[in-house]
Amino acid sequence: MLPSVSCTPSAGGDPPSSERQGEYSQAPKTALALPQDEGDGSDGSGSEDSGSDDGEALAPDGARALEKELAQRQRPPRSVVDELCGEATTDEGTALDFGDVTKLLLEMLDAADAPASAAAEGASGSESAQGESEAERALSSREQLLAAVRARLFDAQGEALIEVGPISPDRVNACFCALRLLCESEIGGHSQLVLVREAGKTKDKRPRVRLDVLIRLPPSELRHLNLRVAVIGNVDAGKSTLVGVLVGGSLDNGRGSARLRVLKHRHEAETGRTSSIAEDQHIGFDQEGRVVNSQHPAGAHALGGGGGGGTGGASLFGPPPAAEAIAAAGTPGGGMRAVNWQEVVSRSSKVVSFIDLAGHEKYLKTTMFGMTAHDPDYGMVVVGANHGVTRMTKEHLGVAIALHVPVLIVVTKVDLAPENILKETMQQLHRLLRVPGARKRPYQVRGMDDVVVASRAFRDGFVAPIFTISNVTGQDMDLLQTFINLMPARKRWAQRSDGAVEFLIDQFFNVPGIGTVVAGTLVSGVVTVGQTLQLGPDYTGAFKPVLIKSIHCMRTSCQKLLTGQSGAFLMRSLKRKEHVRSMGLRKGMVLLGESSEPRATWRFSCDVLVLHSSTTMRCNYQPVLHCRNVRQSARIVRMDREVLRTGTKASLDFEFLFRPEFIAVGSRLIFREGKTKGIGNITFLHPPDEPAAVPGRREAAAAAQRAAVAAAAASTAAAAP
Repeated sequence: MLPSVSCTPSAGGDPPSSERQGEYSQAPKTALALPQDEGDGSDGSGSEDSGSDDGEALAPDGARALEKELAQRQRPPRSVVDELCGEATTDEGTALDFGDVTKLLLEMLDAADAPASAAAEGASGSESAQGESEAERALSSREQLLAAVRARLFDAQGEALIEVGPISPDRVNACFCALRLLCESEIGGHSQLVLVREAGKTKDKRPRVRLDVLIRLPPSELRHLNLRVAVIGNVDAGKSTLVGVLVGGSLDNGRGSARLRVLKHRHEAETGRTSSIAEDQHIGFDQEGRVVNSQHPAGAHALGGGGGGGTGGASLFGPPPAAEAIAAAGTPGGGMRAVNWQEVVSRSSKVVSFIDLAGHEKYLKTTMFGMTAHDPDYGMVVVGANHGVTRMTKEHLGVAIALHVPVLIVVTKVDLAPENILKETMQQLHRLLRVPGARKRPYQVRGMDDVVVASRAFRDGFVAPIFTISNVTGQDMDLLQTFINLMPARKRWAQRSDGAVEFLIDQFFNVPGIGTVVAGTLVSGVVTVGQTLQLGPDYTGAFKPVLIKSIHCMRTSCQKLLTGQSGAFLMRSLKRKEHVRSMGLRKGMVLLGESSEPRATWRFSCDVLVLHSSTTMRCNYQPVLHCRNVRQSARIVRMDREVLRTGTKASLDFEFLFRPEFIAVGSRLIFREGKTKGIGNITFLHPPDEPAAVPGRREAAAAAQRAAVAAAAASTAAAAP
């Protein structure tokens, strides 16, 4: 029996324990006989380990086995992609001293108890001096513990999932209360007890437990934890429906009611297939892990909530709304309290933004642009249990791995798939994730223990958690939502906030009566209203100054955009009679700081790896390149090999065919011809005045720029009254 913690926050209720993990599903789970890994003798779901020297009984869900594997593992295994990209994947900044939280916490408690016991016994003389030294040691441990917690919060941008243990069950209350008091008094953060779980037994058969404590700072104008999750997978796998259920908080009715919240165009709603990039779907969590979106009922909690079939509390995902209620409200899930986005953003300590991408093969270029230009933190690969792993599933997963984006797998429609079909789909996933190019550790999530352990190992991309859910019945949907709430920040944006401004433009549009608006992601620096930036490059490689008039982020107006956030700018040219559209505005352009000296590039060198090609590649081969927000055809003008085939590594030079682009050394690129052909890493940018390998290239670009200016002038004249 696991101990109960009396000092848990009142909003969170009793902490979920490993004994309650069976309460999290609305439908019975299917036992899957998954393939064994010949290397370590354990399957992807974490099989039972019967060979423990100290008599430690492992949980059947495999959480303990994965913890042991992570503890023995020094660093993530290097795949061919890691060897190719090298230092491009490492974060800048100095190392942080995280310390041993459990050791420091126990030392602080022991040292604090010593003076009190000495005073109670009436000690004097040398014993009194020893008590004073114990008090000093307690103060030192407290300072070290505070520094360790702050280091974790800084590393994860304002939240940290801290593990305390293994400890004795009778010290659970003291450890959690001391950690909670320290965080609230010194840091101002909120501590939430996520889970109390068994940690085996000592050699003398005494039980041990672990505490998982989530510490999260309150929302702030200067800091806002925002994670972007790209939703990818084959067509008809249920990607848009899954996003609609997570964001809306109500289940699908089996006929596509949930996806209507996500789809942008009428033809998408009619066909049920996404053809564009839907990036305005957000789910907000407050300090206590509560979902603050408008469609979620008041008091809904993402930590430890029980499933609809258990007794662990009310589920966020009740029965699907009736068609009459949807029609009466005008929107799916109508009838609930509507909260504007300003309130959602202001109340959220953490916001997870979903980027819903197309799954059909003919929209592959749109999906590739969404994966490269929107810079997602994580990828969510959605697989239909009744369809299995398809060619586009492999294509999308390969793109995520090539871009070093950690992925989680969500198997949907488990209520429709027969047991043998679901078993075959899971076996296909395990084989796919273990191929040499991926080297992922498949890990099926069945309970809260699995959620916590998988969230710890997810940041490095070594573990690929697998969820089996249903958008109609709600099976294991709360486990997926809890995992999303616990997902750690992957990029250290705070270290780039002092750098020069660099904003990647991935779309632009005209708002009637307002003007031209550009949207994208700020990857460096901070942008404020009234700031002057440089827009470019145009077709000739030039940059022109513009003034930022207003800023929007997550559908709300704000005065500044922070590093790592996605937003939209309303801007105007500094020249009175020059319109922004006459600057040749397009996707792939950037906004840079006024003091920067930008340089557009026609030709660059890179190291590439050919992933798959049925034919050989030679000089003058012309694939389509994707690099950050750039998408353009390019030509191979030099390479150190005579031909390129599947599996070949080479150093070569690419030259853009139509216009120069702003790219940076160290950026990853993907080149394709229909399907993905290879990946690479940019190593050198050639000077823009270097003689062109393609005759007449610059003249054609200048003519294109003049045509764009003339078209913009004609459009402006036609719109004038």
